[in-house]
Amino acid sequence: MLFARASRSFARALSSTPRLTKIVATIGPASEQAEPLGRCLVAGINVMRVNFSHATVDEFHLRRTNLRAAAGGELVPIMLDTKGPEIRMGGLAVCKEGGRKAKITLTAGAEGDEKTIFVGYPLLASKVSPGFVVLLDDGLVSLRVKEVRPDGGVACEVLNTSPIGERKGLPVGIVTDLPPLSDKDLEDIRFGIEHDIDMVAASFVRNAAGVDAIRAHIADCHAKHAPDPSAPPPLIISKVESTEALDRLGEIIEASDGLMVARGDLGVEVPIAHVATWQKEMVAKSSLHARRSCTQAGKPVVVATQMLDSMQSNPRPTRAEVADVTNAVLEQADAVMLSGESANGQYPAEAVAMQAR
Repeated sequence: MLFARASRSFARALSSTPRLTKIVATIGPASEQAEPLGRCLVAGINVMRVNFSHATVDEFHLRRTNLRAAAGGELVPIMLDTKGPEIRMGGLAVCKEGGRKAKITLTAGAEGDEKTIFVGYPLLASKVSPGFVVLLDDGLVSLRVKEVRPDGGVACEVLNTSPIGERKGLPVGIVTDLPPLSDKDLEDIRFGIEHDIDMVAASFVRNAAGVDAIRAHIADCHAKHAPDPSAPPPLIISKVESTEALDRLGEIIEASDGLMVARGDLGVEVPIAHVATWQKEMVAKSSLHARRSCTQAGKPVVVATQMLDSMQSNPRPTRAEVADVTNAVLEQADAVMLSGESANGQYPAEAVAMQAR
């Protein structure tokens, strides 16, 4: 089995409880203190995820310390989730006139204003063409490309109304050649290895070459900075979040130690009605527990995003959410994940307990 070689890994989680489908829980402000974290552990956490899109070094130290104290002698694996590569979008453009064909220009050569969005990617104009739809802000803002200008500006028609603030992110639908790890990711992984993390959830993986680059960085950091360099290095759980990754799914599975069905960003990149079908395919191709033939990889699959989302503010989930978790279990996913439900919600332990049922 894949994890037999790793003494500090998902293997511990996979064998620590009788449940075949384990629980990965994101620990954040709502659950990082000793008392709520202890209740989450009792409720059924198998792996603690720390999201470095938001977490600071001090927050990681607090969560790791409280986890170790609450777990007693049991070693609960820690997953570091990287922020991933990003493109800076500058200025402020407010699309107030959606539905009346308001015009916005995307440009890599000037700062933004109320009619221009700066996109810090010099190859922007070469990646789009008239008719192409660009999604911003996790799909909340839709722009249709009308013209690619000689100066590199991309004239767009606003398709809907939403404010756009200065932020970092990836314009959805544009296939980029960004490196697999940002400078922040490189440093976060080094820091995590110094503090004995068990796995890296790699955001926005696009192909096997990206996974190989991440593995090389992990190996280098592990040799130089790990508390015990003779122990196995952290595992790579590749997050599938784009159409490019779906096109290269086979090679990503082969290069990775596990897979995460990251349904949030994936549901923006592909038609939302297709996400469940892709989830089923990914679990069938990779799952450790679903392995039935040599054509299946036998690598763990984590199903993530909005599984019990309403429990951020309600003590009970909707029936649809319960059905969602149930379907992931019946598909033989190796783990299901909680994000905002356990990190920021009002009922973190209750959400863990509900998944454990």
